[in-house]
Amino acid sequence: MTAPRKTEAEARAAVAQMEPIMAIEGRQMSDRDKDLLVDLIRGVITFDEVAVILAREAGYELD
Repeated sequence: MTAPRKTEAEARAAVAQMEPIMAIEGRQMSDRDKDLLVDLIRGVITFDEVAVILAREAGYELD
């Protein structure tokens, strides 16, 4: 069973809830990474697509 998709506002609220926890740990998330996570939460993109996007941004050429 797949979970129901969230709205963009719900996904952004979920990401915002993580920010204080990340700050305590001394970490930050870039705006680009937040956008990717929102799309992932919403079901707009898959884990595989995120992996390809991040690999390409890191300079890896993929087929």
